[in-house]
Amino acid sequence: MLKAFLQKPTAGELLFAFKCFLAASLALYIALRLGLPRPFWAPMATCIIAQSMSAGSVFVRASSRLIGTLVGTVVSVLLLVSFINYTFLLCFLIALWVGICMYFSMLKRTTDSYVFVVGGFTVPVIIYGIIGDVNAINIQYIMDMAIARAEETGIGFMSAILIHSTVFPKTIGPAAIKRMDTVWKDICQWIGLILRGEPSATHSPQLNAAQIITDLRLQSANLPFDSSSERWAVANIRLLQDRLTVMIPVISSIENSIAALKKADKLPGYWEYLLDNIAVWVQQDKNTPQSAQWLRERIRHGLPKITPRSTWDEVTLIHLASDLGKLISYCESRADQRRAIDECIKGHATRAPKAVPVPLTTLHKDRRLALLISASAVFTITAVSLMWVISGWNAGFCAPMMTSIFFLSFVRNDNSIAALKKVLLFTIYSLPPAGVYLLIAMYSAHSFEMLMLLLAPCIIIAGIYMARPSTGLGATIFMMGVWSTTTMYDLDMANATSFMNGQVFAQCFGVLMALVFARIFRSFDAEWTTRRLLNSIAEEIARLAQSVKSPPVIQTTVRMIDRISILAPRLSGLGTEKENVISRLFRELRIGTNIVYLMHMRSRLERNGIDIQPLLQTLSAHFAKSAHETGGKNTVLEQIDRTLQKVCHMSSPIRQNAAIAALTGIRRDLFPEAPPYYPQTLVPKEIV
Repeated sequence: MLKAFLQKPTAGELLFAFKCFLAASLALYIALRLGLPRPFWAPMATCIIAQSMSAGSVFVRASSRLIGTLVGTVVSVLLLVSFINYTFLLCFLIALWVGICMYFSMLKRTTDSYVFVVGGFTVPVIIYGIIGDVNAINIQYIMDMAIARAEETGIGFMSAILIHSTVFPKTIGPAAIKRMDTVWKDICQWIGLILRGEPSATHSPQLNAAQIITDLRLQSANLPFDSSSERWAVANIRLLQDRLTVMIPVISSIENSIAALKKADKLPGYWEYLLDNIAVWVQQDKNTPQSAQWLRERIRHGLPKITPRSTWDEVTLIHLASDLGKLISYCESRADQRRAIDECIKGHATRAPKAVPVPLTTLHKDRRLALLISASAVFTITAVSLMWVISGWNAGFCAPMMTSIFFLSFVRNDNSIAALKKVLLFTIYSLPPAGVYLLIAMYSAHSFEMLMLLLAPCIIIAGIYMARPSTGLGATIFMMGVWSTTTMYDLDMANATSFMNGQVFAQCFGVLMALVFARIFRSFDAEWTTRRLLNSIAEEIARLAQSVKSPPVIQTTVRMIDRISILAPRLSGLGTEKENVISRLFRELRIGTNIVYLMHMRSRLERNGIDIQPLLQTLSAHFAKSAHETGGKNTVLEQIDRTLQKVCHMSSPIRQNAAIAALTGIRRDLFPEAPPYYPQTLVPKEIV
């Protein structure tokens, strides 16, 4: 970590640091000119939202914080007016409000979830700050202080938006496009290796693609507010992300099919030649519709004829051909979307895209975990508040305030304990310079210009480190510690006693309590989290198989890929089980998509006398873990083989190959060690 602090600052980091200084100066100047009671809250607000370096992210974060502050202010006034004489009940209601906000913030994973975070900790910040001075409390005082907090923080947010959006703004649009192009090159390389029979020994290519695409999907939520030309292509960018997402299970399935056919020495030379041609076609930058059509015709030409006597190798070849056709279509669609993005950026687009991108609300939501963490927040904040009230520690109001802020901000994340340790460490680091500014420098400044000149070195140096991902959190906490200390000057508490009592002991105690209770309630290991996510995937497959209406393939794929990307950072803690878990994740991803493909063919199959509902019910029971009996798996395998045999007997070839491909994929991924399917042969129960 020390190495990251010793690196020479880049031009971009210096520019960001000066922008932070300009935003803080503007916010403090406006707050002082307006005569607000605590003007130093305004520059502290600019520091908090400056973590988002791009103009679009700053706008979303600032607007979310402004809305959260306004809502929190209203709730604070209502709680204070109604329960000011019931201290214990008031402390519990504050904790309950924070818990509710934490719950909804954990369900919304985009940047605008910050509105719930800010709305949550605005209430304890306002209420604890007011009831810390019991003698001054009256209705007018409550209203004035609440409105002043909203004005001060609002000035800080607007100053940050103005500076970061107008002074050499950093945009996320070009970076997002460049990253998607890089992902596509990696996917092309992955496809080429697979089609040429040189697959990777690990699952890293598909895992990396899943992580990056999901990160880009979340990042694109800020694109509409970006200052770059890419904001006009938001719909097409999201559609391109959708196309890249649905490729992952298809490519993974192609890899398995080729490996299975080569292992059985059943991959004809014609198909090896065709796979080479497809590999070359995919890796070319510009492909014509004629070349894609030629490949489709070659695929159809090489298909085996389906009869009631078709073997496992033949249906596997059908499955491979179906996936190759999907891959060609997805590559064409990706190229179309990429051209559409360029047209939008150049201003040549004539109409909006016909397709609708998958909404971000489709992504995974862990409601049970959110409820558990929220309940722990209620307990923690209530406990720390009661410690403060019972102790009679006047300056101790800062303790539950800090616990609320940092518990809400960090415990919702997986690495909360490590983050809170860093918060505590950099809070301690900020105390010596904060004390120097409060007790010496601020008394020496007799004008606004002199004050900002004294603060400039600290703001600029911290701003350089805030611009670096590895040091951004620590530097932000450091500056928050400095700015929060300067607010004591507004309260006529700029003395050593108040500083030690309020900032040193109370603030550090609040952070320490957040860390202690986080260790108690958030001590989930990688195995526990992995098991939960694997169970959520199995539960979704069970729900899919029970659905009356066929869900969209792309939404199912996006949600499952999102779960895989959530799980990916935790896999390093699984040791030797890592590859097995990844293999299971992608098997269940392919099973889920194949079930959806099969459901889309339900009406066509029923017209041919094939009812797939019994199979879907069996699969649902299997993934819901209701088939615990010894012959449960045998029943599923027999049901799949029986349905596959019926499809091979279909008189109409329409949808026959697609249904065979889906059933073959489900069988191979669900029972990779089972003997091959044989026509007109029921599977003995003792083979599984």
